[in-house]
Amino acid sequence: MKVAGIDLPSLLRFDQAEGLIRLQTYRMVLLSACALGALRRELIDTLGWQRARGVMKRFGHAAGLADGLALNKLFPDATVLQHMEFGPALHGLEGVANVVRIPELCRIDPEHGELHIEAYWENSYEAEQHLELFGPSEEPVCWTLAGYATGHSSSAGGERTVVVEKECRAQGAERCRFVVGYAKDMPEAAKAEEPDYEKDHLPEVLQQMHNRMRQQSRTLRATERKVQGLEAELSQYRRPENLVGDSPRFEEALAMARTVAPVDSTVLLLGESGTGKEGLARFLHDQSLRSSRPFIAVNCSALPETLQEAELFGYAKGAFTGASTASAGVFEAAHKGTLFLDEVGDLSVSAQTKILRALQEGEIKRLGETQTRRVDVRVVAATHRDLRGMLSDQSFREDLFYRLSVITIQVPPLRDRGHDRLLLAEHFRQRFARKLGRSVDRIAREARAAIAAYRWPGNVRELQNAMERAVILSANDEVNLEDLPVEVRNQEEAEPPRPSRQPSVSPKLRQSILNTADEGERIWAALQALRGNRDRAASLLGMSRTTLWRRMRKFGLLGEDVKVDRSARRFPGSSDGDAQDPPRRQ
Repeated sequence: MKVAGIDLPSLLRFDQAEGLIRLQTYRMVLLSACALGALRRELIDTLGWQRARGVMKRFGHAAGLADGLALNKLFPDATVLQHMEFGPALHGLEGVANVVRIPELCRIDPEHGELHIEAYWENSYEAEQHLELFGPSEEPVCWTLAGYATGHSSSAGGERTVVVEKECRAQGAERCRFVVGYAKDMPEAAKAEEPDYEKDHLPEVLQQMHNRMRQQSRTLRATERKVQGLEAELSQYRRPENLVGDSPRFEEALAMARTVAPVDSTVLLLGESGTGKEGLARFLHDQSLRSSRPFIAVNCSALPETLQEAELFGYAKGAFTGASTASAGVFEAAHKGTLFLDEVGDLSVSAQTKILRALQEGEIKRLGETQTRRVDVRVVAATHRDLRGMLSDQSFREDLFYRLSVITIQVPPLRDRGHDRLLLAEHFRQRFARKLGRSVDRIAREARAAIAAYRWPGNVRELQNAMERAVILSANDEVNLEDLPVEVRNQEEAEPPRPSRQPSVSPKLRQSILNTADEGERIWAALQALRGNRDRAASLLGMSRTTLWRRMRKFGLLGEDVKVDRSARRFPGSSDGDAQDPPRRQ
């Protein structure tokens, strides 16, 4: 690389022992582009776009001016034109950019006060780093290069110059393009860049930033309060994650829960085991004014009768054998919150009496104590029992029943929720796939049919357990029929055939089909006789349509094979020796 007859690279000296790089006597430093990119990010993140641009332009200007003065000392006999060449040459030597002038657009005649240079910065490190860190920009970003060119050209020409980047790779241009001229000839550009060369008073900048941060913090807190208010307002319309379904009976129960949630009235949830009563109780709590306070759930059927009162109301030290310390009960634990009493029908009459007092008077007494304690608790109770029937034999207190059933919500069994079975199955598939880290993306059609047909005596709890099992056992990316529990897979065998009109075949042909020993041939014969009508074929064969579909798949009768072929002489799956004429339609 020779400039004005001088080979600049040959003048570089690397003294590794001393940690020095010199261009003759002028010390230089080698920096990585990534480090300069990191500085750019730090400045922009800390000072903002405009101030960071000013700092980097002033940094470049100082470097260009220093290089220009050093080169004047190193090469005192060089002309102005030669010094104008040194700056671009140093850019290339330092790996900053390759400067390529556009000759037809350049006029350099300092003696007559003329300077106009148009050139490209090829491979600008600044544009490269900016794209890497921030992506595309709406304005040029080669700030250090522009500052350097301004400082060096001003030093070489002995007069203030201006450098304007017209195009930039960060804007999408193929190359970065810039113009250099005297400030007197480019007054608008010179005025526009003045703010970038005005030094900031650091304490003032820091104070401004501090004030801005305080204002942003106040704005953020105000926004958070608004968001919380909107969330509270919208929560009554938002479907809770653990309550999935859109069947009429389920929607009716959810609408009732949404209506009564904001008030403190007691609620009685009635429904079979596993229908999701606890989930509905949690929804009542989450939508109430007590949502920030405890939600305590207790399964009364799991409490031995001798420990029911101690668990519910607490006990004093020494109240019974083993009571080495005093303990609070669930009523105290749920103070200001919600207490969910599941299977309340399994409580003893004595415990029922004390619960009634807690509801009516708002006070409880620990076992072994004489003093009363105030409690503020909203009670939601649930049972699968017939409490009204229990009133007649006095196994459940009538006054407590009416106190608990201020609001009664009937939670429907899963068998009465229609399409909800599939919605819940999909919900549980997603949950367990995520929880177990399994790539199970869907439920196969045959499995969906079985889920929809099964009556689910264990309700939502049974379906949840079945889907967890299926996700664990799935050998590929979908839940298949064989992944479901055996009772779900085989339940269609016990299904009564769908009601349909009598198959239009003669009794003789019907008997002939039913007497066919091979099951595959029997199914094929029925389909041929009934022109492929699966409903009527299933009815003729005495099986459900789902079972017929499974058998057809087993014997290879799906797809093309199911089409009626009057010229066919045998069942597709049989050998030549088993050939037989298809039954003729009567």
